[in-house]
Amino acid sequence: MGKVGLHQPLVTVLMTAHNAERFIDLAIKSLLSQTYPRLEIIVVDDASNDETGPKLAAWLKKDSRLQIFSLAQNLGPSLASNFGLNQARGEYLARMDADDIAFPDRIEKQVRFLEQHPEVVMVGGQCLLLNEEGEIVGEKLFPTKHQQIYHSLFKMNPIQHPACMINCRLLPQGKIVYHNHSILAHDLELVFELAQYGQLANLAEPVLYYRQMPTSLSLKDPKKTFQATVNIRQKALRVYHYQPTLGGWLSHLSQILAVTLLPHRLIYPLFGSLRFRPLRAGERGVAAGWRNLFTGALLREMPK
Repeated sequence: MGKVGLHQPLVTVLMTAHNAERFIDLAIKSLLSQTYPRLEIIVVDDASNDETGPKLAAWLKKDSRLQIFSLAQNLGPSLASNFGLNQARGEYLARMDADDIAFPDRIEKQVRFLEQHPEVVMVGGQCLLLNEEGEIVGEKLFPTKHQQIYHSLFKMNPIQHPACMINCRLLPQGKIVYHNHSILAHDLELVFELAQYGQLANLAEPVLYYRQMPTSLSLKDPKKTFQATVNIRQKALRVYHYQPTLGGWLSHLSQILAVTLLPHRLIYPLFGSLRFRPLRAGERGVAAGWRNLFTGALLREMPK
């Protein structure tokens, strides 16, 4: 690993999981295989009723960096995350979803970036899109510079939440809190909130295989999800002192008009076509090669 500073700061990786038995092994393995060694990995099992719990218990026996907390009742992603945050000790906090796969050097690269840019409070990265079968079907590209990211907050969420790392040194209490009232957009609200304490950034290279699931909360009712986004943007004006550009206002109002007029079934395909770039045939071959190199190794080492 390359030098990241005078010491290797402790990184907390926080993941919540609810009925994640299909993908939890790959997610955990990708974290335990990181090139950056000084990790604590906190997984909050949000009252799963499938094999998520037993799978996590098996991993717990293999690596002391892993901490598992099992909740008696389902709290949802915001409150389950807050429970995990109360256990976190890291100077940096990385988020991760139970159905995603981290690139093996993700943590190392993000720590190095934050050590070299102490004014940055939150850094994400680019993402490759996976379908349910683990095939790479596209990519999500994000701006990399603070001004670009900040000005795009009225257009989209410019930092993929499970790909982010937060510099807790810059926060007033050293910790973040998710607001349960914004359960469908708590990740967007966090970006608005953190922008008060430092700059925002994305690495130019991919750091995460992000899985698109048709059963995700945001896809079940796209109109409700977008209304939550509108509510958070309005709150950002009042509470987080956000100042949109003219282009941001125009994009925001155009989105409201489109979501109001379009039927449910067309909303996500429309916004997906604007946000996700499908891979062409040649690109698929290269991306598949990377996936086979990484996830293939994970699958071969998976516990029986």
